[in-house]
Amino acid sequence: MKVEHRRREPAPGVYRLVLPLPFPGLARVNAYLLSDDSGPTLIDCGMKDPAAPGEGSWGELRAALGACGVSPEDVTRLVITHPHVDHYGLAGALVEASGCDVWMHADASEELEVYRDPGGLSRRVAEMLVDHGVDPADVRELSAFEDWRPFITGVVEATRPLQGGEKVRIGPRSWEVVHTPGHARSHICLYSEDGILISGDHILPAITPHIDFQRGAGDPLGDYLRSLATIERLAPDLVLPGHGRPFDDGAERARAIARHHDRRLGSILQVIRHRPCSASEITDEVFGSTLLNFERRLALGEALAHLAYLRRRGEVERIRAPDGTYLYRKASPSRRPVADD
Repeated sequence: MKVEHRRREPAPGVYRLVLPLPFPGLARVNAYLLSDDSGPTLIDCGMKDPAAPGEGSWGELRAALGACGVSPEDVTRLVITHPHVDHYGLAGALVEASGCDVWMHADASEELEVYRDPGGLSRRVAEMLVDHGVDPADVRELSAFEDWRPFITGVVEATRPLQGGEKVRIGPRSWEVVHTPGHARSHICLYSEDGILISGDHILPAITPHIDFQRGAGDPLGDYLRSLATIERLAPDLVLPGHGRPFDDGAERARAIARHHDRRLGSILQVIRHRPCSASEITDEVFGSTLLNFERRLALGEALAHLAYLRRRGEVERIRAPDGTYLYRKASPSRRPVADD
């Protein structure tokens, strides 16, 4: 898929690069170029499309940068909001071409293991799905979506690991790194002194970011809701998202997304109101039972993240069915909150 690249400048000195994706329902990703006399900074970089002909995705990135008057070789700093393939995939090629510094949150180093050992992740996901009531005949296809190596140009570590709170002057603005875990544990946004938020996938204009769950992940939905509250307090005037068009009033969008998750939590509690259910059964009730395999894998992750949130707060308890499958039911009043696994 080709994208017509033109100069888009949502704020002075901030350029939006629209890059193609090969995914049904998610056809584009945004990167952002910040101009500076010492060399441009690129926020996210798009993804390698293994099926694209010729220069493919690299050619698209080069064309998008060219519309802003720069080339990949000019980039001095690459900031990754989070290391999902659509935001990180071309990082290896860009570092090779430019020698640029790479800024990511320190937690990204562990998340990059998905590219180093996708087989190990697939096995862990498969075991988790079986435990949560997925038909073993379906598990192989559902856990096959963990190998994203064809979509990256190499595993690149941060040259500057971030913690959140760092401030950097780029061109006319001072930007603060805001750690916003939830969609990814390492997710960061950049917030400027004049009210601009480069939000990655933390808040988007038309869709709610996916919140996944894997064993050992803790409480990703709780993390995400706390991160939304952080953005609500910042109240950005202009949000530059990872997908879709820039939009105003970031605080209201953060509140709307929080309300969405509150409704989903209520839907799950309604499903288990009268009888214990597995996460697979809950997913079918809340998201529908006619999803494509990739959609069902995402829906299961969402359901498990919401169940972990409810369980940690003592609203839901988990029991074992005779066949070993985990079932969820409303907690008794005396039930103490527990962590999930």
